Amino acid sequence: MKIVCRKKIALGSKKEAIVIPVYKNIENLKALTGKRVEDEIKKILNSDFFYFEDNEIKSFYIEINKKIKKVYLINIPKEPEEYRDYMKLGSKFAEILKKDKIYTFSILSIEDIYNERKDFNYTKSFIEGIYFGLYEFDRYKSKKNEYELEEIEIITNSNKTKKVFDDEMGKLDIIFNNVNMVRDLVNLPHADLTPQIFADFMKQFESDRFKVTIFDFERLKKEGFELIVAVGKGGVNKPCMVKLEYKGNPDSEENIALVGKGVTFDSGGMNLKPTGHIETMKTDMAGAATVFGVIKTLHDLNEKINVYAYIPLVENIISHESYKPGDIIKSKSGKTVEILNTDAEGRLILADALYEATKTDPEVIIDMATLTGACVVALGSYCAGLFSNRKFLAKNISDISYDLCEDIWELPLYEEYKDRIKGDISDLINIAKKRGEAGSIIAALFLQEFVDNYPWIHLDIAGPAYIEEKHPIFGKGATGFGLRLVYNFINRFYVDK
Repeated sequence: MKIVCRKKIALGSKKEAIVIPVYKNIENLKALTGKRVEDEIKKILNSDFFYFEDNEIKSFYIEINKKIKKVYLINIPKEPEEYRDYMKLGSKFAEILKKDKIYTFSILSIEDIYNERKDFNYTKSFIEGIYFGLYEFDRYKSKKNEYELEEIEIITNSNKTKKVFDDEMGKLDIIFNNVNMVRDLVNLPHADLTPQIFADFMKQFESDRFKVTIFDFERLKKEGFELIVAVGKGGVNKPCMVKLEYKGNPDSEENIALVGKGVTFDSGGMNLKPTGHIETMKTDMAGAATVFGVIKTLHDLNEKINVYAYIPLVENIISHESYKPGDIIKSKSGKTVEILNTDAEGRLILADALYEATKTDPEVIIDMATLTGACVVALGSYCAGLFSNRKFLAKNISDISYDLCEDIWELPLYEEYKDRIKGDISDLINIAKKRGEAGSIIAALFLQEFVDNYPWIHLDIAGPAYIEEKHPIFGKGATGFGLRLVYNFINRFYVDK
């Protein structure tokens, strides 16, 4: 989708429709619309047609330059509010665009409506909402939705606003192409996204600055990734691990590391999941998809940073080869783990990958995983759990999350619970001795054993990665949650400006 910003007035728009943000008793639209359009709008606003209700969107037709155009009036708060409010409005407007089959439209800059010259995120947030609202996954439907929005033209009368939008809006399409790629991957059924298919998908994006290495089953065994091997060996589709290297700043040795959980289907293994829980387990690779989306976005936007990503890919399936409760497995780090529950598999494959991630001496390690149902119980399906061994990291990423509407909440790495994962006949056990409480904390404490005290963020995205009821911004199904959050976090604090 093309997004452009032009200094002009609505009267000069050549697009199919014009979007005009309004609020009660709004004045001085003429500089953005032209007098004739302003007069028509004022008639509507002063009639019984428009009620100034929250998120109200009404349309009417007007003749402009001998052509009939559709005009949408969108009620916005009189004073600027939170960015998520504009995202919600944009997502709602996307449904109208699809229904009305509008392919191009002009929108008056919300910043101009507010006479705002310092904060330029209101129109951007509205357009982000449109991107989220336009997404559909219809690959398996016999009747496809052929609609595709082609162009958004932002109208402003400010040189500064135009410059900011010219710099920023071009990035949005790249970011959301990758968000939608993540959503597609998470929505795919397991049969069409086995570990090897997923690895081959990532391999096709390899470039001079973006190296993709696939560790196959035999290499994993040879190099001691025994936790990944154990979890994945029961499936017909054997496990692998993908290592991604993006060299955006080749003159520097500094780097960051990303790790994503990639369980392409999770039956629970010998501790089989029941009906009511197993149906959506194709989505247990959302962390892997999101990590790939983040590193690909950094590459596509030519960000000046070096990033390594480690993505273990397995299917946790029952067979005569499957690992079993009571097994003791030696991890890549050398620590041994007794398996008490085969459905606590995500932390096992992450453990090997996290340890490998320490090898490049990263400034920070960030892992993303649909790790625990306990996190959904604690925080619901709209909010992810955040754990970090550095307070400044937790604060920095939390400060970013709210404005992006990618909500996270910090939970403690509670020291007093560490003994609960200590084994009697092994170094560690993969679930707590005391069952039924603090499941997300226990999982995070287990992961912490493998990061060697490197600065580390763990995001448990089990809730928001895939939402079964309709979210006011993301809709239903896979959301792409976390890509924008982690990309913005990296871009703000680690990219060499």
